[in-house]
Amino acid sequence: MISIMVCEKDLNELVRTEVRNLPGALFAGTSPLLRPFMKKLDALLPQENKGRGDSYVLCALHSHIDQVHADENLIAVKSGEKEVVIHREELGELIGERYPSTNHHHLNLPGLLFLQSSPSLQAASAILLRREHKLQIPDGRRTMRYIFHMGVAAIDADKEKIVVFFDTNRLPKREDGTSVLV
Repeated sequence: MISIMVCEKDLNELVRTEVRNLPGALFAGTSPLLRPFMKKLDALLPQENKGRGDSYVLCALHSHIDQVHADENLIAVKSGEKEVVIHREELGELIGERYPSTNHHHLNLPGLLFLQSSPSLQAASAILLRREHKLQIPDGRRTMRYIFHMGVAAIDADKEKIVVFFDTNRLPKREDGTSVLV
């Protein structure tokens, strides 16, 4: 397992993006991962911003988050003293109800969370993985998204940094058993 650390400076220098709230960068996209949990996540917003609907929660959420932790079992999102935890089983049940034939027990929560992050965070992460770990990550958006979906094993984010733990063993292998990224 390898890791990279992304700071505001990295986003500014590598992809020319200014981010005011690092953990909020993980909630900049519109992935369907969070849609079923909007009511839970609404609890993280200040009282005057609550109850305005799912679209508003998605827009406002990224500026009100202090910490995020994601691993294979859960996603924990913290704002001040409030914390919302989304367990793998909850998401699996929801997916199982809608799509009973899928292998929802194989969900990669950190990978799914990373897919809904801002494109600038994804691009900076790819640059850092290439630079620091000499991984050969292709530039294509769909290929890069697949690699992140499969390879991101855990995420820890706070106001200072986002640490992304990446497991190259989760990715497809060549015939000789070596990683496709090395």
